[in-house]
Amino acid sequence: MDNVRILKGYSKTERKELEDAKYNGFNNAIYLINGIADDDDDCTSLTEKYINGSPDEDNQLARDIADFYCGNAKFPEQKYYVQLIKNNDSSYLNRNNLCNYCVLGSCCPIVVNYQTEFTEQEIKDIDPRYMAFAVPVEDDDE
Repeated sequence: MDNVRILKGYSKTERKELEDAKYNGFNNAIYLINGIADDDDDCTSLTEKYINGSPDEDNQLARDIADFYCGNAKFPEQKYYVQLIKNNDSSYLNRNNLCNYCVLGSCCPIVVNYQTEFTEQEIKDIDPRYMAFAVPVEDDDE
């Protein structure tokens, strides 16, 4: 699964509709694509994305849906900040990527080699207790 494409440019609602369609609704991608094109009210946000798009964007939407259904595409994992003290801008977990040690600092580090955004698994790998301090990072493209 090294060649799995990351789907970008989807709102949270569109993402949820596509995930729900795959896992709880439409049996295959063709049924979903036809439902979106026919405006059957099951996936209103995806239908709106289709209606407001150009032919190239519509084709890309169909490719994204087919790849998502086949396991060749996925949405990016949710990222989190770990803020150990609420309302304190200097209490975010920062991990040095070169030496793999952690310090507290800003959520926007000045030093290049520090990581401040973590997936759930990365947080658990550092210390599972830090999940209690995880704050979701808001995506810019939604």
